[in-house]
Amino acid sequence: MEQTIEPLRELIDERPGDAEVLFIYGRTLSATGRAGLGEWSLREAMRDPDWMMSAGMQLALDSARAANYVSAISVATEMLEADPDSIPVLTIRASSYVHSRMHNEEALADANRVLELDPDNLEIMEPKILALIGLERIDEVGVAMEEMGRKVDSNELGRGVTAWYCATTAIFAEESGDIPLAESRWVNCLEGNPSDPEMVLKAVRFYDGQGRFDRSEEIFRVVLEAKPNNRTVRVNLASRLRESERAEEAETMLRAATESEKISLAAAAWMDLAKHFQAVERYRDAAVAVGEAFALAESIGPPDASMLLEYADALSIAGRYDESLALADRMTHEPHEEMIRARVAQEQGNFKVALEHFGRAFQLWPDNPFARYYGALAAESVGNFDLALEQYKYSVRIAPGATDARTRAAKIHRAELRPGLAIQILRIKAHENALEPEGEILSYELWAVTNRSREIEASLAKIRSAAPTYIGEALASVAKGIRSKAGSAAAVASLNRAGRIDPEDLNYAEAIRALVEYGHESGALDDLPELIAKAQAAHPDAATLREIAARDLELGGGSDDDVRAAFNDVLEIDPDNARALSGLGRLATKAGDHEEALASYSRAASTSESETAASVDAARALLALGRASEAVERLVAVVEFAPIHAVASGLLADQRLADGNSDEKTLDYAMRAVRFGRTVDDLDRLAKVFTARGDSEQAGATTERANNLREAQKTGESQSETEDESVAS
Repeated sequence: MEQTIEPLRELIDERPGDAEVLFIYGRTLSATGRAGLGEWSLREAMRDPDWMMSAGMQLALDSARAANYVSAISVATEMLEADPDSIPVLTIRASSYVHSRMHNEEALADANRVLELDPDNLEIMEPKILALIGLERIDEVGVAMEEMGRKVDSNELGRGVTAWYCATTAIFAEESGDIPLAESRWVNCLEGNPSDPEMVLKAVRFYDGQGRFDRSEEIFRVVLEAKPNNRTVRVNLASRLRESERAEEAETMLRAATESEKISLAAAAWMDLAKHFQAVERYRDAAVAVGEAFALAESIGPPDASMLLEYADALSIAGRYDESLALADRMTHEPHEEMIRARVAQEQGNFKVALEHFGRAFQLWPDNPFARYYGALAAESVGNFDLALEQYKYSVRIAPGATDARTRAAKIHRAELRPGLAIQILRIKAHENALEPEGEILSYELWAVTNRSREIEASLAKIRSAAPTYIGEALASVAKGIRSKAGSAAAVASLNRAGRIDPEDLNYAEAIRALVEYGHESGALDDLPELIAKAQAAHPDAATLREIAARDLELGGGSDDDVRAAFNDVLEIDPDNARALSGLGRLATKAGDHEEALASYSRAASTSESETAASVDAARALLALGRASEAVERLVAVVEFAPIHAVASGLLADQRLADGNSDEKTLDYAMRAVRFGRTVDDLDRLAKVFTARGDSEQAGATTERANNLREAQKTGESQSETEDESVAS
């Protein structure tokens, strides 16, 4: 099929209005994984009445597969104007309506029309049942399920339909609260469809929801033993092993599959091993693994375009830029070439060049979620946050679970004090495409800010049973949201609710930490000593709890010697405890020993790339020592890692102003600090930058904003600017 594309392009040049050629070209691009590029030719083909239905159906299917339901619905509606009773078109529109989650009534109407035309139609039962569930017409869901059951029993059906029906009955029982019945049905489903990947994944989701992770792993292993070439199950099991800190076991399992005698299976296994290495940040090993897959593919013919792209990308991530660009020179698919040139520029820190290449890739390959995502990262790096948000949202619309685009966009909106927008994008299809832990935890904070107590309580109950290791972080996130909305005393009250924290369970450590911080902040300390004592008695050697106790001592006014001893006690157990190291840094700063403070903060920052707070504190220590250039290097590294870091951006703007520099970069840093910090100091700094640049009008307007905020703080109205559309602009 790949070899037909160029001849088809030549035919289009020769016969530009030929609908048949346009249709075949669009369909071929779709079949070779480039549906977005074929959209224009299919739309052109639809202009011909003889090809309208064929081209329209292909376009609608491509749109639905890419989760572009608006397009799928629009195309299907246009076709139905020509043929109102087309069952295939009504079916795809019903499916698109229901999966858009915004048109359940319309989906149900289309489904019922199909059943009027074809009472025995089974394919339409899925969108009908999903629409009824979406409309919360539960009694009718049960009736529809029974109707589908009768049809399943009386028809010779493909395995896919029977598997979907079986899984849906189990899910329906679970949603109805009948867990024993749901489990019984899952047992039957797995017996009837033991190696169906979709069935297995849905069953595992059920058992995970019940906190029965061992059973989920057992299901995967049974399937893999019976079907050792089942790639979907093998990859999912490897991911589970990684998450439970069994990366070596995952590697061994994946590597075994590379020994397959069938070249295509071995090549695919090498690709899976490469993705495993990337997940554990072994990028050089990942590039080697993709190289093995590439060599195998070349041994039986020219590797397909997607493998060439994968190999070039892996080489760029591993820092092998020249080799990556050499592969780009071999590419005949222009969007892939633009992607690789963009990725190499991005990895080399040349973000403006990267954005130029990404811009061309967007035009040539509009429905690629990864191009949009990496383009958004590049836009963040140059401070173009509006473009970053636009591209993150594009990526989410195309494939919500492909990247952490939802979380990154939500973090930008949260920093802008737009919690409503943040939670809206964060929860897009979260039930179907689970968020990564960081995004899930962020949801709790945003729900608290937006007063969504129902969602909080339901999710806390689920996390206690399904993912108990995150319960402390979840509670702390809720408290953080409540604090920003109603103050630290309210946050403490939420954490102190009866039965909310189990001090003898180490999983609640982060919730106890939040109690310490907000308790001292508000003076609400009545139950805190007893809670910390119970936790330490249950886990006397837990470094985390010792550090929390040391912080409690520090905030409670303990002597510097006692606090220092407490933090050092933590380091005896965990020498790389970043919080204990930062605690020693604070003590050294307090004593005026900036060299010692720098040493402690630097050690804390080195424990993890994400320890941005310690890096900023280390930069402050360097400034106190008169080592400004080193401080700037650290702050630049922080902003490169976290472009929305307001404090680091503000300090960089201060240093540039002190050096007499008020250029575009200085303005960019000052603007970031205002957009994501919004304190009086941030506004005053921005006014100084405008003044230094000779922009008196902007300087005056910014000074007025700063003065208004000062007045608001005097009356206790706000600690920073409130949510306001004018701030973002």
